[in-house]
Amino acid sequence: MIYLIRHAVTEWNEKQLWQGVVDTDLSKKGIEQARKIGDFFKMNDIKIDIIYSSPMKRAIQTAQEIALKIGYDAENILVDERLRECEIVLWNGKNIKDVLKFHYKEFTEWQNNLDSKIDNVESLKSVQKRMYGFLEEKKIQFQDKNVIIVSHAIALRMLISKVLNVFPPHHLNFSLDNASISGLEVTQNKIRLKFLNIVL
Repeated sequence: MIYLIRHAVTEWNEKQLWQGVVDTDLSKKGIEQARKIGDFFKMNDIKIDIIYSSPMKRAIQTAQEIALKIGYDAENILVDERLRECEIVLWNGKNIKDVLKFHYKEFTEWQNNLDSKIDNVESLKSVQKRMYGFLEEKKIQFQDKNVIIVSHAIALRMLISKVLNVFPPHHLNFSLDNASISGLEVTQNKIRLKFLNIVL
């Protein structure tokens, strides 16, 4: 099973600010959320073989807290650049109200067009290509193993959308909360969504 975990909450999440690749830390609540995820795996006796993380601090911190709870050596957490969040410099640090006020045209284009071309904003197609590329590369290695991948809202949403063959703006039709767990399984070289957005 591949467990897709959206990083636990940061202060920016709590303030509902877009953070993209701004390298924020987990908040106190976020640390508690990450530990609770670790407890879930431990209490259900789910042995984790591999942990991968985005290179961003909030993802690594989430992975480290989980590792600590389940007895997984944090030094063995594997970091892959492809798991990072979408680059959204244009509206970093803004809430959705301000984004729509100051960047409505750009935001609408980005949200509705997989292949948008906006300065300082990574297209959803680019995010999806690197996320799914990672999974395609690793899926044989992941078969018959329990793997945790800690990443981000947009990145995971685009990965799941690719698996489901869902295109913008319909990629917004499911929730993906902080510290949520979604599951993929690889069988006969196929990737299927097993469960979505479990929040503990």
